[in-house]
Amino acid sequence: MRLKNKIAIITGARRGLGFVVSQLFLKEGAIVIGIAQHEFDNNTRQKLLKKSDKVFLEKVDITDFKEVRKFASDVEKKFGKIDILVNNAGINSIGTIEEVSEVEFNNTMAVNVFGTFVVTKYFIPLMKKNEKGGSIINVSSSIGMVGMPGRIAYTTSKGAIINFTRSMALDYAKYNIRVNTVAPGGINTDMVVEFFKKFPEEFKLKIYEMHALNRLAEPEEIANAILFLASDESSYVTGSVLAVDGGYTSGK
Repeated sequence: MRLKNKIAIITGARRGLGFVVSQLFLKEGAIVIGIAQHEFDNNTRQKLLKKSDKVFLEKVDITDFKEVRKFASDVEKKFGKIDILVNNAGINSIGTIEEVSEVEFNNTMAVNVFGTFVVTKYFIPLMKKNEKGGSIINVSSSIGMVGMPGRIAYTTSKGAIINFTRSMALDYAKYNIRVNTVAPGGINTDMVVEFFKKFPEEFKLKIYEMHALNRLAEPEEIANAILFLASDESSYVTGSVLAVDGGYTSGK
């Protein structure tokens, strides 16, 4: 029970990596407050409730700072503080600078960057109330580290998250708040499956080959890395970018 009774906020918890992280944190004894842009369906709720009764799921638009501020106030009234924040919510974008519209670029930055900024801004005071400090884990991407053709909006947003992490780590070390980034390679989630449907089978195989292990990660493999950074086992780790990418960035 590495997270026993620790209070964790997880964004994008309705599906994919965020859902798997929520399940793992519950298994490890955490009180999980999962948020998502859309309502949690009953099936998702039941799956998480089977893991623990210490789970609270809310619909919150992380790009609306007034909505996030109110939600943070509600969490403060109920719990007083938080121990862990996982900024996982994000959206995909495909295209070069000439192909991506201004609206799509702004929307990608709004969710992936501004949303992370807003959630962290309004929950960091609750973490500062914790005498033992806390841990913030931001989810970036391997292609936020090295870039990728035809992904201008997504790579820009995920690259921004890395320096956001580093600056936060320096600003909040004095409060014993650790801030780190996990940079996954391809993950076998619904979002990636939907992405692959837009291309021929050869494209998927080419993506596999870009990873030294010649496959995508299962969400549980990334979730385990997030668990490590959330737990006291990583007590001397801050400002780091942990690449969990099957060797994708090793040859770049």
